Amino acid sequence: MKRSKILLVLLAMMCALPQAPSAAGGKSAKPMVVGTDAADDWGTNVEPGLQPIGQAMGQELVEAAIGMADKKTVNFIIKTAFLPPSGGVPEVSRYVWSFTVDGDYRELDGKFTNYSRGACDPTSGQCPPPRDPGLQPFLLRGNCRTEEVIICDELGLVQATFDAAASTITIPVPLEMMGGKPGSKIGPATSDGGYNGSVFSVPTAFYSLGNFPHDGLMVLKTFKVPKR
Repeated sequence: MKRSKILLVLLAMMCALPQAPSAAGGKSAKPMVVGTDAADDWGTNVEPGLQPIGQAMGQELVEAAIGMADKKTVNFIIKTAFLPPSGGVPEVSRYVWSFTVDGDYRELDGKFTNYSRGACDPTSGQCPPPRDPGLQPFLLRGNCRTEEVIICDELGLVQATFDAAASTITIPVPLEMMGGKPGSKIGPATSDGGYNGSVFSVPTAFYSLGNFPHDGLMVLKTFKVPKR
């Protein structure tokens, strides 16, 4: 068979194959930046000069964004000035994001590893028995109230992605888990306990306190889940 005929046959076969969707049609919308923070203020709630320590631990917050991972899952994205090459500081660097879903308070609380609290947390009603929370766990909590300490019910557990190259922590949360739906509004909230902001980072073991050196980022915008 001549070369020209072979090319015609190959072209005909390619045209007969089902076409994949274009990249432009398959992409999700770009995440919405809902808050930013200065890149040099970790620890200033205690005293000046501590910032390099917080940055080295991956706790210097600079941006918060919300976007859709897919139709049923929301990504909460924390950007820091730096993340350690491992992606995080296990058991030490704690990240908390307080928000509302159609007015109901929720919070995400996690670390690169969290065996100190994620394995067994009597304040959440999830212990005993102990469990393995896995790597990069974030607990979704709600129904918070103050007794001797702040107690929140655990609504679910998700695994985040710590990207050291991009200095981001991406936390995927199913809409159903957080009590949301298409059209829901995810708004800003602030955590109890003396922390500054809707998102904060702080060194911790089981507990951390508002008078610990930390960084807080204030979320000012509301994200609306697309109706699709």
